[in-house]
Amino acid sequence: MNRIENKICYPAAGLSLIELMIAIAISSFLMLGLTATFKNSSDAQRALERSSQLIENGRYAVNLLYEDLRHAGYFGHFFKTGTAPAAFPNPCETGSLANLEDAMAMPLQGYAAPSLAGYPTITSTPSTCTSTLLANSNLSLGSDVLVMRRADTDVFTGSPNTNEVYIQSNSRTANLMYGNSSANVPANSADNDSTANLMKFPSKTGNTTVADTRKFRVHVYFVAPCSMGSGLNDVCQGADDDIPTLKRLELTSNGTSTIMDVVPLVEGIEYMKFEYGIDTTPTTVNDVTGQQGDGIPDTYVTTPTVAQWPMVVSVKVHLLARSPEATTGYSDAKQYTLAGTTIAAANDEFKRHVFSSEIRLMNMGGRREIPE
Repeated sequence: MNRIENKICYPAAGLSLIELMIAIAISSFLMLGLTATFKNSSDAQRALERSSQLIENGRYAVNLLYEDLRHAGYFGHFFKTGTAPAAFPNPCETGSLANLEDAMAMPLQGYAAPSLAGYPTITSTPSTCTSTLLANSNLSLGSDVLVMRRADTDVFTGSPNTNEVYIQSNSRTANLMYGNSSANVPANSADNDSTANLMKFPSKTGNTTVADTRKFRVHVYFVAPCSMGSGLNDVCQGADDDIPTLKRLELTSNGTSTIMDVVPLVEGIEYMKFEYGIDTTPTTVNDVTGQQGDGIPDTYVTTPTVAQWPMVVSVKVHLLARSPEATTGYSDAKQYTLAGTTIAAANDEFKRHVFSSEIRLMNMGGRREIPE
């Protein structure tokens, strides 16, 4: 007997065109959402990195000035720096040890910009600074210039570099010398110095007594309109980048000659302003210190006179730093105040922050402190 079986046939499994279009639409919305989330996250990360670099650069710049200013006027064992000159020493002096020695009586000197639209007037004879290194093309409008002189805190070791400037000092005398690997040799065992870290005083003094030798430093801080200058001595030119940068001139040697070398320090520093604490009281000369004052600032000024510079015992540093890169969609329309000067932002996309610090000049102020 034959059995007839009835079978039901079902259509093959799959998606209809409408279902496929709905799936694609949902996937597209999800993809757009994920893309937007990723973009926002990336933008936030980049903005955070720019803000972090802004803060890091500003703090680093203040720290550089802090460490250098705290040692301004340090000349080894030498305590008294003599009578300050009647006029500003040449901040770019390289050719005269006598002029450098005279300038030690003014460990700190500065030049204030007259306005945000002006350059500081820098005096120098000869005009090495104003004609080349610190010409207006290499300075940012509205920023001050600061000159600082000191010796290294570490005793010099090894053979001296040719025409590098060194200082030897005791508590009463200080002498500067140009390095010469054959003439000013390190001390040997005959000088009763086993460390061989010392040099003899220059022969011009007729003194063969050894003393601690240190490198002599002159640092000139300024804000340049570019990070890397393409001109002679790295001076900024019109076609260079427009990243304002804290730089300094350093007294050094190129191996054959004594020079002032331009050294970039921190990018993004737009303005640098200073206030100087002047020690004016008591007005009588103390028998112990041999100076007026007591090492405590009595007033702050932005433009000390030549006679007031030896009285400076503290410095207020004010920096306006901007982020290294622009932030799309951000507009800075704020106003910033530095040393009593109000600076309006350029309504651009750069974030900015003010960094300030009051720095005690340990050596300049310490010489004026009255012992109890």
